[in-house]
Amino acid sequence: MTQKLPVSYEAQGWSRRLEARVIPLLEGADALVYTVVGVVFLIAAFGMLAYSAITIPDNVNQLGFPLAVITLVNDLLLVMIITEVLRTVLSYLAEKGTSLRPFLFIAAISATRRILAIGAQMSLAQGELQPAPFQQAMIDLGVNASVILAIAVALYLLTRAGPSATED
Repeated sequence: MTQKLPVSYEAQGWSRRLEARVIPLLEGADALVYTVVGVVFLIAAFGMLAYSAITIPDNVNQLGFPLAVITLVNDLLLVMIITEVLRTVLSYLAEKGTSLRPFLFIAAISATRRILAIGAQMSLAQGELQPAPFQQAMIDLGVNASVILAIAVALYLLTRAGPSATED
């Protein structure tokens, strides 16, 4: 004579069988979405890189050489941000996890881009900047420089703490 298990044990078995079927399906869909996002980021990086190269002559003619170089560096930093995000996607696909380090690099590059943009805006103003906008630009520069310093300290501390500290 077989003993009938309580309903809760049967429900747990059914739940585990459902999880065993659904979880791999969802993980596959998740990987597919990340793969498509990665391909789109790659296309965006190549597109921005091509745009940056193509617009150099026009920028030199319209803005002058110094501002054209600042614009080019700004565009290339955007390409670096896109590729760092792509690297994060690739890392997630390979390791099924993410790290804090790429996001810190992205934040540092973004702050650097902002500093360059402020410098370009101030160069375009050529002494015509009123006191209030000048003060706002200086505050913005100070904040972005502080952000870069804080990120550098965080990266240093993460490196000293070891690889396990960078896991989310």
